[in-house]
Amino acid sequence: MIFFFGTRASKIKERKIRRTTCPYCSTQDSFTVSTFSKYFHFFWIPIIPLFKTNVAECSHCRKSYSEQEFTPEMRRSLEEENRNNPAKRPIWQGCGCLVLVTLFLVVFSFSLYGVYLRSNGEGSLEEDKDPRKELLKADMEQRTKLLHREKDSLSFALKSCVDYDIVSGLGTDNIEYFTKKVEDKLLVLLRIKNIDEIKARYRKDLIAIIEDCLFEINSNETSPKLYIGIEGKWNMVLVKTPTDEDLGGRFADKNKLLPFYGPKEIATDTIKIELDTIQQN
Repeated sequence: MIFFFGTRASKIKERKIRRTTCPYCSTQDSFTVSTFSKYFHFFWIPIIPLFKTNVAECSHCRKSYSEQEFTPEMRRSLEEENRNNPAKRPIWQGCGCLVLVTLFLVVFSFSLYGVYLRSNGEGSLEEDKDPRKELLKADMEQRTKLLHREKDSLSFALKSCVDYDIVSGLGTDNIEYFTKKVEDKLLVLLRIKNIDEIKARYRKDLIAIIEDCLFEINSNETSPKLYIGIEGKWNMVLVKTPTDEDLGGRFADKNKLLPFYGPKEIATDTIKIELDTIQQN
């Protein structure tokens, strides 16, 4: 494949300069200065503006002078002319750059959106048919920071332990909790809106704190299989289950928590009953 690229120049301004004398023919005030703007092109499409250069021509003897050949009086006169009548670069010389930046932003935005969809388990139509997502969504909506010992003793005890163990200055009073136990499985859901106060690489320590707290709380019982999900302000950031984990600290796939509700083939009627129970409570 052949690529055509390089630099080109176009005239953007033509002006007469005064109080000058041609070094060749000694004619006064005979110079016309042409200003050229150079730019980098790709397939002749302007991409990046480079620099401007000037060429002076005597109208009497027709001798041309490059900018490096200007006399001091020619330079002074041109500087004064630039202050009063500057040579502005045309917008079209940077249009290619604007197009590239726009394309980059569009592609980058779609990439972020794709990561967001994957992190929230919306990557395929087949997955969207999974009825367990409704159960997880309903449980996530029950997270609260107003905990009561009588209604949710496990969440209350977990919060007390987490508040004691977290010493990073994170506002623990604003952490929302929800726990749910089914047979030998325990679901723990947290939402920490200001989790950005913790650097991403250190956020997985929160999972370790929760595991240690639950071990202390259930010290006299058989430890259940833990399904832990921690959400930030916009998306799930940490997930850990008995068989899988997503501990990067930025985006985590909340669908990894779905096995808590049993096999995907679970009857839809059963899920409807559970959802109705959640809504009644």
